[in-house]
Amino acid sequence: MMHPILRQVFGALDDEHVLYCVLRDADRIDSVAEGEIDLLVAPEQRRRFEAVLARAGFVSLPSRGHAPHRFYVAYHDDTDTWFKIDAVDELAYGRPFKALRTGLAGDCLARRVRVGTVWGLAPEHEIITLLLHEALDKGRFDPVRAGRLQALAADVQNSPLMRELIAAYWAPGMDWDAVCARIAVGEWSALLDQAPAVTARLRGRDPWGARRRRVMNRALRWLDRWAFLLRPLVPSIAVLGPDGAGKSTVADGIQDASLFPVRRVYMGLYQKRPKRAAPVPGIGFARLLLTQWGRYLSARYHQAAGRLVIFDRYTYDALLPAPRPLSLPRRIRRWLLAHMCPPPDLVVLLDAPAEVLYARKGEHGVEALDRQRQSYLALQQRIPRMVVVDATQGIESTRRCVSSLIWQTYVRRSR
Repeated sequence: MMHPILRQVFGALDDEHVLYCVLRDADRIDSVAEGEIDLLVAPEQRRRFEAVLARAGFVSLPSRGHAPHRFYVAYHDDTDTWFKIDAVDELAYGRPFKALRTGLAGDCLARRVRVGTVWGLAPEHEIITLLLHEALDKGRFDPVRAGRLQALAADVQNSPLMRELIAAYWAPGMDWDAVCARIAVGEWSALLDQAPAVTARLRGRDPWGARRRRVMNRALRWLDRWAFLLRPLVPSIAVLGPDGAGKSTVADGIQDASLFPVRRVYMGLYQKRPKRAAPVPGIGFARLLLTQWGRYLSARYHQAAGRLVIFDRYTYDALLPAPRPLSLPRRIRRWLLAHMCPPPDLVVLLDAPAEVLYARKGEHGVEALDRQRQSYLALQQRIPRMVVVDATQGIESTRRCVSSLIWQTYVRRSR
């Protein structure tokens, strides 16, 4: 059975008469449980295509500097799965910028074939696009793609079309019989050796256009990086909780399951380490401020690069009650520590009864853990973005709940 979110998307594309085809793995689309789907869409139907994706819950990812690619992402709560759709309206290749246009898109859409419940490429077009993708984009032949190429090459029905495609888009001097023979015996390195000649051939058809596209895409990516330093699209999340709540374990699960690349940043204030007297009063405080700001700026850099940042603890540790009364200077110091960095986009408090916390780690005693827990719960009055998550439901359920909150935060920011 096809995944529900994909079934909704492809059914709606057919209902709306959107001209599309799956570029890779159309034969295995029913078994795709999560991950990335590559689609070719007619350029004049892009708005209709995006409306279908929006109704299915997809949200756009930043794609400036990646032309002709546009990216869309969705999280499916019921199955705890992430999907990314990479849609193009023309077929262009090269790395890191897709500057080598082919002009193949129109013919691919005109000759598309039904593959189960979706539209896919004709076998001949799948062969040439796979060859170009693996040689020019990846620089290697993935074993699954290699096996697919061998199966397709052994069963080519339209040999005249295949000869025409190889003559137009592969290395000069190579014909289909020679390429087919290399595919059949798995001589992938020999095919990769022809990539420079293929690149030169495609670039030679539009040298100034290829150069312009490289320059423009490089500039747009650079500008986007600076723009996202000011307002990142991918959110940051701070995970708080008393000892034993499962902060590190939940963060590990998110890092393994998230479609976004994840960077974890420790932001705790009170680490267990030997205290050394500062030679000058205030030096230790200044050093701590610089350390925390260095960590925060590092996190901001990773957000600008499109990574999901998970803060392990945060400066809010300074809002927790002190074990003994504080003097006015120390109260001011703690207020400055708590407010020195901008707030994260989402604050999650993992909450569990003290008995559960003690059973997990066996530290501090039940009474001490209960005081710790109540101190964290009291932060709800001071941190408006905090969401309390029940951490007694099991690590996997807790992680799924936090993943859903991250997705909701991303949707809000993207809108």
